[in-house]
Amino acid sequence: MALACGKEHMTLPHVIQELKTNMGFLPALWADDGDAVMVDDVLFALKALSKSGCRHADVLFVSPCDAGKLVFTGVEPWGWDKVVRRQLLDAGVVGDVMPDSDSLDTLRRLSDRRQAVGLLAMLRDGIADATCGESRCCTDVGEISRLLSADAQIVLKAPWSSSGRGVRYANARHREPLEAWARKVVERQGGVMVEPYYRKVKDFAMEFRADGSGNVEYCGLSVFETNNTSYVGNVVATEEEKERMVSRYIPMVLLDEVRRRLERCFRQTEYKAYRGPLGVDMMVVSRAGSDGFLLHPCVEVNLRRTMGHVANSITATPADPVRLMRIVHDVNFRLKIDALENCFVKVY
Repeated sequence: MALACGKEHMTLPHVIQELKTNMGFLPALWADDGDAVMVDDVLFALKALSKSGCRHADVLFVSPCDAGKLVFTGVEPWGWDKVVRRQLLDAGVVGDVMPDSDSLDTLRRLSDRRQAVGLLAMLRDGIADATCGESRCCTDVGEISRLLSADAQIVLKAPWSSSGRGVRYANARHREPLEAWARKVVERQGGVMVEPYYRKVKDFAMEFRADGSGNVEYCGLSVFETNNTSYVGNVVATEEEKERMVSRYIPMVLLDEVRRRLERCFRQTEYKAYRGPLGVDMMVVSRAGSDGFLLHPCVEVNLRRTMGHVANSITATPADPVRLMRIVHDVNFRLKIDALENCFVKVY
């Protein structure tokens, strides 16, 4: 939402502000001992962390009022944007440990779904028979209307959105409300991404970390579940177990090739300027009209931390059962990790 806004100030919807406050303790799961974690409510964060049951670093929780009294050598938010930078500056954190405004403009542009169109073509080059994926940007509402009037199912996506927000499954029966939605997105974000509808079998992602100088470290697979477009939860398991889940459909040799291509792209293109965690969402889809499966190697690129990174920070051993990590809401948002057989979600 902040990237779509592109400004230093914005008002968060209440539910997102609540999520931010309730889940502020999460960085303790991947931080180092001695790190400080800035949260809205220190006492709430301490209580929520103790209830999570997860191993964590020995961190110092600080409020925005306290942050300006400390000296930091670096800052790593969930994801960078101008709103976060302004909040940190207002809290007294010095600007030279953060990206400048021009760098954040570049990050915003690279986070645009339009950037992934070229990346998808590069990833599929020479392996098109084993992969799928098309995407284009429409800036003409009339063209979008004509596409909605056709019989084929399509998917419409706002250039900046996450966690399923800003994604619409479209067909002729829902043309009028989708036209109105698309018109607003074109006005605010300059266009709408149009993609074919695929018969999805499994969601997963490859997680990386970049150092801002072209060096990229592969951090492992993220296997996650969605309900339509909404995120449900992440598998917590060993890397071998996650590979087994995905390789039931897609051979590991193809996955390894896509990973190498992504690493090369992040080293050699504009993405090399990015520093921090990132992830590339993918999916397994059924072949149309025949048996077998195809790999969609780039549904979107997330230049930020993802829930897959969080799941991978939770220790899993071969002796542990496969678990599902979710964020649930009762009185508050809270992290819940259950053995998979105790969940109403099937992960194959």
